[in-house]
Amino acid sequence: MRVDINSPLHPETKVFLDDSRLRAILPTLRRLADAKVVLLAHQSRPGKADFTDMSYHADLLSRLLGREITFVPDVCEEVAMDAIRSMEQGQMILLDNVRGWSEENDLKKAGIDELHESTIVKNLS
Repeated sequence: MRVDINSPLHPETKVFLDDSRLRAILPTLRRLADAKVVLLAHQSRPGKADFTDMSYHADLLSRLLGREITFVPDVCEEVAMDAIRSMEQGQMILLDNVRGWSEENDLKKAGIDELHESTIVKNLS
C-alpha cells in the first residue's frame, strides 16, 4: 500500500516536526490489523537535509499504533521480497524510502510498457 507519510524532520536529529500524515493513516492500518500489510513511501529527495531511510517512520508508526511495524531496509530487491514472503497474517512492514531506490528516478518519465517491465512493478505486484 503506497502511503503519503513524507513529513518535515529536523535535519540533524530526524525528530518529526509534524506527524499529522502518519496519524492520518492510523485508521486504515487499524482496519487492516488482521491482514498482511506492506507499506511503501518516500521521505524527501536524495541530497536534501530531511532525506532519510524509513526507520524513523516505522518507529513512530509502531508507537502511535501500539503494535510493531517492521522496517525493511530495501524497496523491491531480495531483502524486501524475503521479508514479504515470510510475513504472517497481521504483520505490517514498511519498506525503505522509495526515493533512495536506484531505479526510481529512471521511471519518472517512463511509459506504461517500461513501468510494466520495471523491477518494482514485477516484484511488488
